[in-house]
Amino acid sequence: MSKKKGLSTVVTTLIIVLLVLAAIAIIWGPIRNLLSTSTSSLNQASCFEIELRATRVINITSAGGEESNANYNVTLRRSGGASNVAEVGALLIFYSETANTDPLDFGDTLGPAGVKTRTILTGVFNANKVEVVPYMVDPDSGEQIICSSSTTFEFRLT
Repeated sequence: MSKKKGLSTVVTTLIIVLLVLAAIAIIWGPIRNLLSTSTSSLNQASCFEIELRATRVINITSAGGEESNANYNVTLRRSGGASNVAEVGALLIFYSETANTDPLDFGDTLGPAGVKTRTILTGVFNANKVEVVPYMVDPDSGEQIICSSSTTFEFRLT
């Protein structure tokens, strides 16, 4: 008599279930990556529709003030486009003939067709140009999504 032993039904079922779970895990990685990439693409598409620009910049640093305390009143206007993006913020970069600032947060957000003026402390006393870089805030994570487009506004010192 020959004694042959085989796998039991329970062990076979368990192996099949584990193989299916492993296959799902292997397939889910690339799918999750594709989904997050498409979400990022949608955010950048919304960025291209945002029209945010400086309309007025005034140097309000008092005469004889220190260069490190250079203040500017900056008025930003948001017009048209990207109505699906409720609030848009801005990073400002001030330029002079010899220096520029790191990106400075405007400190407020603008809704569609919004206009706001804020005082910005720059550290660049004789700036003559400002670059406005819009950003959106992801409602789920609260993370800033910085747009790749920007606008510049040149102004004169008075």
